Amino acid sequence: MLTRWLRRITPETFKHRILFSFLLFLLAPIALLFLYNFRETETILQRNASDSNIKQLEGIKYDLIDLMSLVMKTGMLLEQDSVLRQVMQQPELYDAIHRKRIVENKFAGIENSFFLTGATVFYTLIDLKGNAYTSYTPVSSLNYAAMSSEPWVQELKRAGGQRYIWTSDDHTTEVRERQGIRMLSLYALLRDDGLKPFAYGRFSIDYEGWFEEKTFGRHGEGAYFLLDANGHTLLQSDSEEDVPSTVSSTIAAASQSAGADSSSQSIVNNHTMYTYSKIQELDGYLVKKVPLSLLFEEVNKQKQRFYTVYGAILLLFVLLTYLISSTVTGPLKLLQRKMETTVKLNLKTKLPEQGRGELLALTRSFNYMIADINNLLERLKLEERQKQFVRFQVLLSQMNPHFLLNTLNTIKSIALDKDEDEIYEICVALGNILETTLNLEVDLILLKDEIVLVESYMDIQRKRFGHGIEIQYEVSEDLEYALIPKFCLQPLVENSLLHGFGQSHHEGQIVICASSRNSLLYLEVVDNGMGIKRSQENQSNRKRKSIGLQNLRESLELMFKNQPTGLLIESTDEGTKVVMHFPLLLSKPYLKEGSAHVAHADR
Repeated sequence: MLTRWLRRITPETFKHRILFSFLLFLLAPIALLFLYNFRETETILQRNASDSNIKQLEGIKYDLIDLMSLVMKTGMLLEQDSVLRQVMQQPELYDAIHRKRIVENKFAGIENSFFLTGATVFYTLIDLKGNAYTSYTPVSSLNYAAMSSEPWVQELKRAGGQRYIWTSDDHTTEVRERQGIRMLSLYALLRDDGLKPFAYGRFSIDYEGWFEEKTFGRHGEGAYFLLDANGHTLLQSDSEEDVPSTVSSTIAAASQSAGADSSSQSIVNNHTMYTYSKIQELDGYLVKKVPLSLLFEEVNKQKQRFYTVYGAILLLFVLLTYLISSTVTGPLKLLQRKMETTVKLNLKTKLPEQGRGELLALTRSFNYMIADINNLLERLKLEERQKQFVRFQVLLSQMNPHFLLNTLNTIKSIALDKDEDEIYEICVALGNILETTLNLEVDLILLKDEIVLVESYMDIQRKRFGHGIEIQYEVSEDLEYALIPKFCLQPLVENSLLHGFGQSHHEGQIVICASSRNSLLYLEVVDNGMGIKRSQENQSNRKRKSIGLQNLRESLELMFKNQPTGLLIESTDEGTKVVMHFPLLLSKPYLKEGSAHVAHADR
């Protein structure tokens, strides 16, 4: 399955295979390695940019918190000033101009005592005696009734004990110098030592101007935003940029899940990195928005340069590969065409030995191969003619055995007509042997059929010599269909009769056993005769030596070539034992409609 799949995706031609191999195992891994390095570089840049943005936002946040702390301290100083407290509680002791000068001097003194850089603080005080004071010059006279009804004063009155309230979206119109500008204001209830209120104060920071100053000159780094708790934008450094509602809700959810005093984090949405830092004092967020394209500008330039150079190298490589491979595949195609021509001409022509190096060696090897093939064909033709001659001789030799078989059948018919049972039985036994002998197309027969031939041979010997030698078979039913070489048991039984019992055998026993071990079939022929040594002493004057066992051993080696075979003879005074083994081949029988048993081989 895997081999078939690889063949489908692998190019057919050698030239394309070279190109495919270089692209797959060299250029593709290099491209993937560079892409991985670019991705890792982007990740590192993004992480470093996030850390840098977090530090930057933390610095802006702590600067704003310091301003808020100074404003808070300013309120506390005004509350603790005894002169200001007396002016607020007993305004009737001073005329209006004197009161105003005292309060404004206090404002100026407090403002000069702190170095409030980056923002301007605007003070508004309202006592409980109908007087109002500001640190700025109003456009029109201050109206106590109108100012005391403003929302921030009402908020302090309804606060239920809260002395300080921060608001980040104070659009007061009372700050005449910055009318309509968003302010960050602290609403404070001023109390004396007896905790009795004596004035309402509003201390406003022009944090919009402060925000512009902090973000001035940083447009190339990204956009800055100040969001409230609901994700609405309070301040932004770039009017054309915004924070999507999905991002602001994500920031709020992440901050709430991390806790009230969560650290700053960065998130990426739609190829843009948003870094935020929560301002707990305002319940809002400082956000910096940086497009990844701006962050990865240098990396993208490197990518573009790499892809350009890589594309040029790839194109040059493909051209060089085709050029180099053509110098190899061109002569190979020419050699292929010449080979096809040689084959069409029945291998009668040779290739011209041209070129050099491997191609010349390949051409010479092909010519040597053609010469060897022609020699082999000549030998095959000669062997074929010899086989035809041998087959003709075999056919001629079969004429005489067939004549003998026909003659034997005639004798059998005459014996049957004259009630000569012994002659008839001898003819039947000899006919079985002759029929098996004449069947030249079969080299292996069933063990049970070989036993029939042995019985036919023994019947003839009993009728001829009248001996009482018994033959027994120890063969299991599953081995009856084992395939064995034709006439492999008959020579062993014949040797037992001739060498084991001699000419005076009247009683004796021959046992044929069959067993299987380790995929081998073992056949044993055991007799209780005189043994080989005594038999050789009695037959020392015999002129013709027995060659049956040697022929049987050679037949086994030829029939089961390169497979385990063997023929072993053991002789004692009590008899002779011959053990023969060869590969076990079973022919399982099956029934065919309208016929007897038919067998098929199974190793």
